[in-house]
Amino acid sequence: MATTKKINDGFIKLTKNNISKGHLGDKIKSISGSDKVLTTEELLQARRKIIPDKGIGEDIYIFAYGSLLWNPTVDYEDEFLAKVYGFHRSFCMKTNLGRGSFKKPGLMLGLDKGGSCRGSAFKLRNSEAIKNIDILFRREMVTGAYKPKLLKTILVNGRKVLSLAFTVDKKHKNYFQDKEIQTKAKMISNAHGFLGTCEEYFQNTLESLSELNIVDSEMTAISNYLKKIS
Repeated sequence: MATTKKINDGFIKLTKNNISKGHLGDKIKSISGSDKVLTTEELLQARRKIIPDKGIGEDIYIFAYGSLLWNPTVDYEDEFLAKVYGFHRSFCMKTNLGRGSFKKPGLMLGLDKGGSCRGSAFKLRNSEAIKNIDILFRREMVTGAYKPKLLKTILVNGRKVLSLAFTVDKKHKNYFQDKEIQTKAKMISNAHGFLGTCEEYFQNTLESLSELNIVDSEMTAISNYLKKIS
């Protein structure tokens, strides 16, 4: 089951080419007060801690639960509806950069502890898996805000695989603990940055979940509140 793929509306496009050339990291470094951008070597070390250069001895999947659903920026050979346990999707990561600012921070999705999460699993081609994972690390781990993990994942056909997923780091200064739907919705509606508006990120993700027939209670509640204040 596939989702419609899109590119963000911001003046810096989140594409494989721009990520590979370091344009995302360069933009972040140009913003005064921004978080440290990880070097290529630091990103490699982070990736090798969970996925060595020779792979993991089996097919590698990417678990998509947010913007990767509609803009994966990696090459893959198949896409499956999938579910992971022990984590749930939540707007729990504050951003002052790509989709927010220091005056009006936005919120990004992360996998937070507890519950379960439905999304898509992208099966990578074995010959290109590590190359694509390194591109993904340059995108998701550019400032080291997430904790990448290999999670046990159940595909829609019942097969159990390992997928790379980016979980929230609760010790990171940008971890957002407030559970109030109104607070989250207001932040999402007011924030924008060089990648586009936070609400675009929200709406694109909501549309992808709808295409997959996935109902997310937090996303639904935020959507209902956004309609009230629009």
